[in-house]
Amino acid sequence: MEKKLKAYIEYIEKASEKPTPELIEYHKTMTAQFQHERFIHLIVTMFFALFMVLFFIFFGALEIWLPSGGWADIVTLGVGIMDAILLVVTLFYVRHYYQLENGVQVLEEITRKLYKRDK
Repeated sequence: MEKKLKAYIEYIEKASEKPTPELIEYHKTMTAQFQHERFIHLIVTMFFALFMVLFFIFFGALEIWLPSGGWADIVTLGVGIMDAILLVVTLFYVRHYYQLENGVQVLEEITRKLYKRDK
């Protein structure tokens, strides 16, 4: 998605030198699609962050209340590993969302430029 966004930004910056009504309409459609993608990734990122926090709390509760040794250590270790996996995935989603957010802001700035030139 980052490559698509970067390629589209390069294209629209070149094409915006001579805006046409068709170009503006196309840009509005593409901006809406990127905004939708950004919104979906925000929801996914928030769910992964929520599950990461819940697993962290669950891990802490298991450490406190379960006796050490035997099956309790295996369960606690499994929850800890799952929390670590969720942490890594959440970090990647946050990075991806950050890129989308900044790209959409660039597109919105280009939109303002297109409408100023169109008049």
